[in-house]
Amino acid sequence: MSVATRPTASSTQSTRKTVGTGAVAGFGAALLGYLVTYVATSSTIENSTASQILEALGSDISTWKVVGWVFMNAHGVTTTFPGLFGTTSSANLIEGIESFSVVLYTVPVVALLAAGVAAAVLSGASSAKSGAMAGGSTVLGYLPVALAGIALFAITIGDATARPDPVTSVLLAGIVYPVVLGVIGGAATATLR
Repeated sequence: MSVATRPTASSTQSTRKTVGTGAVAGFGAALLGYLVTYVATSSTIENSTASQILEALGSDISTWKVVGWVFMNAHGVTTTFPGLFGTTSSANLIEGIESFSVVLYTVPVVALLAAGVAAAVLSGASSAKSGAMAGGSTVLGYLPVALAGIALFAITIGDATARPDPVTSVLLAGIVYPVVLGVIGGAATATLR
């Protein structure tokens, strides 16, 4: 016969602290990653020929939105563009624009590893398992930013919209990156403490 154990008030409070800390760390990682991407790419975007042509044609192209595309591209998310006759095409601006460095791919990796570390340290994780749980909870703060990016980084071009691909935004940027990297950062930190 097995005995069911009930969570104690302190374990429930500890879990809430761990999850809350991870969510805040994940949100912070997303904002930091976007900010670093903005600093690294905004002047190139503003001075690009494509940007100047679109502005001359009256398109509402905002630098911060295109930076959002690049930030999402750093997660492996492509940007979808309207094509002729209702078709769409997709591109990764980091790969397509020579003046963007492939180092941009490290921005979300470093930010999320750091978020996993911060979540583990701030939640007081003392084992690899508790560190992994703290680090994995970064998804709770990172996923909403990825979801918001689908809408916020959309640019209307005529009757169509260019934006980060919704499916890979959710799966790669919103779930896979923060879970995997947060778990690695959190578990490694708790193990090494």
